[in-house]
Amino acid sequence: MSRLCGLSTFSRATSTLFLAGFVSIWAAPDVYAQSDSNGGITLEERQQYQDCIKLAQLKPEDGFESAIAWRDMGGGEPARHCVAVALISLGKYEEAATRLDALAKDSAAAPGVVAGMLAQAGQAWMMANNLEFAWRDQSRALELVPNNPQLWVDRAMALGLAGEYWEAIDDLNKALDLAPDQPDVLIYRASAWRMLESYDLAMSDIENALHLEPNNVQALFERGKLYRIAGKNDLARRDWLIVIENSNGTPVADAAKANIENMDVHTESN
Repeated sequence: MSRLCGLSTFSRATSTLFLAGFVSIWAAPDVYAQSDSNGGITLEERQQYQDCIKLAQLKPEDGFESAIAWRDMGGGEPARHCVAVALISLGKYEEAATRLDALAKDSAAAPGVVAGMLAQAGQAWMMANNLEFAWRDQSRALELVPNNPQLWVDRAMALGLAGEYWEAIDDLNKALDLAPDQPDVLIYRASAWRMLESYDLAMSDIENALHLEPNNVQALFERGKLYRIAGKNDLARRDWLIVIENSNGTPVADAAKANIENMDVHTESN
């Protein structure tokens, strides 16, 4: 994976689209709460862990201090994981990823839990712009749990951001084999097809995604890109205006506005 040392020339909008699929995992990074492993975590410890995670997300500085104190009092793996979550909330992605790597290496938890740690480490490495380490951890997670479609999507994100579009498509194909008819995965694959200039395949994936979710703004944004490439500016504008109307103030809406402005400038200059 020779190009996994940094971000490719992927457009900001496409990067946003690829990132959207994994950023949301931090809203519920509860890798222990659904597992009875990790040396027999008790109900009381489970509740403490959930409270720690909530504080780490809502008030990360307080959550970090609380998690460190809990760890020093013998909180074990759940406390160490909570520390990493607080660091992610604080934007300290590289430190969080390093801690998650160490936690996964030392963990006595079940393979699925360890795979979750590695997946989260991979996501943190992506946020730190270290795609090589992200790919490494995502590959390790897949070795442990190869039948988890989200793990294939995660690795495809790193590959796509590195410009390894064919490899990204391979991983997205595997995700769709395991969990067919997932709109977000179809959109990610469409973006990769577009970067490879396979526009018919890209449009097919987008139309399938919109058949499943007609109001999916990411799909509409991507279809607008494809219409623009095909010279169908009126259709591109229509899709981007719908994106702006339905998700104003979001990164994808901002990208749609920028694309309309760019299209108008080029139209006027011609």
